[in-house]
Amino acid sequence: MILAAVVCAALLVWSGTEVVREHRRESLSVLCSSVEGLCRGWAAEFTRRTGIPVSTVRLSSREALARLEHGAAVDVDVWHGGPAELYALAARRGLLSPHATADSVAIPAADRDPGGAWTGVYRGNLGFCSDARALADLGVAPPRSWDDLLDPRLAGRVSTPDPVTSGTGTTMVGVQVRRLGGPAPALAWLRRLDRNVLQYTRSGMAPAGAVARGEVAVAVTFTQHCVRLDSAHRPLLVTYPREGTGAEVGAVARSASSRHPEWAAAYVDFAASRAGQEVGRAVQVPQLPTRSDVHADPRLLLPADVRLLVTSTNDAAGTEAVVARFATEVRP
Repeated sequence: MILAAVVCAALLVWSGTEVVREHRRESLSVLCSSVEGLCRGWAAEFTRRTGIPVSTVRLSSREALARLEHGAAVDVDVWHGGPAELYALAARRGLLSPHATADSVAIPAADRDPGGAWTGVYRGNLGFCSDARALADLGVAPPRSWDDLLDPRLAGRVSTPDPVTSGTGTTMVGVQVRRLGGPAPALAWLRRLDRNVLQYTRSGMAPAGAVARGEVAVAVTFTQHCVRLDSAHRPLLVTYPREGTGAEVGAVARSASSRHPEWAAAYVDFAASRAGQEVGRAVQVPQLPTRSDVHADPRLLLPADVRLLVTSTNDAAGTEAVVARFATEVRP
C-alpha cells in the first residue's frame, strides 16, 4: 500500500508538471496582416508588458479573412492589421467577438465599430510609389492621375495588389467604382490597366517592394510602405491621383473562436493603446495613428488638394461584386 501511495503521488506530481508545461506552451495566436517587422514588434511589446506569449502568422488581409471564414480559425485568437472594410465583412459573417476597448474614447467613432466588433489602430492613404530614375529613363513623368498608369510606355512596369487576395487591392477597385460611376466603367479601366501590370501581388505592401528592387517603375500601394522602403540607393517618390483616392483604417479584432478570450481582449486593448500605436515608430515602420495623442508622420499625410473617394469603413457590397468579376473577367 505504501508503494502504491508513493507511485500515485509521483504520478500526480508528474501530471501536475505536465499541466504546467502545457500551460507554458500555450500562446496567443495572432493573424497579422501588416508588415512582418511590425507584426513582430507588436507581439514582442505585448509580451513584454503582459508576459503573455504570442504566436504570429502573417497573411494578407483577404487570406486572413478566408482563414477565419473557412473553419481554419480554431487556432486564431486575434486578427491584427488590414482594412476595416474586411473586418466589417467578418463581423457580418459572425467571425468576430465584440470587445469594447478599454480606451475606446481616444479613437474617433468613425475609426471603430459601434458594437465593438473591430477597432481602428492605424490609417493609410492609397497612392503611387515610383522609382523616379526609372520613370525618367522611360520618359514618363511621376503619375498624378489614375489614367497616367495607362501610358503605353509603362507596359510591364506597373505593380498593383491583387484585389482577390489583398485588402489594398479591394480599396483600389472601390476607388475606380466611385470615381467612374459604377462597376462597368471600373472594370473597363481595370482591363486597360491590366495591359501594363507586370505583377499582381498577394499583399498590399508588396508592390512597393517591387519598386524598391527595381522590378517595376511604379506601384499602387498604401504610401506608408513606399516611405518605409525609400533609400539613398533607390530613392522612391510618393504621389497621389488628383481625381481622388482611397484610405484604409487598419483594424484589430478578437476572433469568435478564440481559445483565450481574456488574452485576446488584452491584446486588442494593447493594440488600441498609445503604447501599441507607437510601436510602428519604434521598429521604423511608419504609420498614421488613429489616436490624436500619437505622433503622425507628416510624410504620410494626404495633400490638401487630394480628396478621399472611399475609405475602408465604407459599405463593401458593391466593391465585393466588382472584385468577383475582376477574378473571372480581368485576371482569370
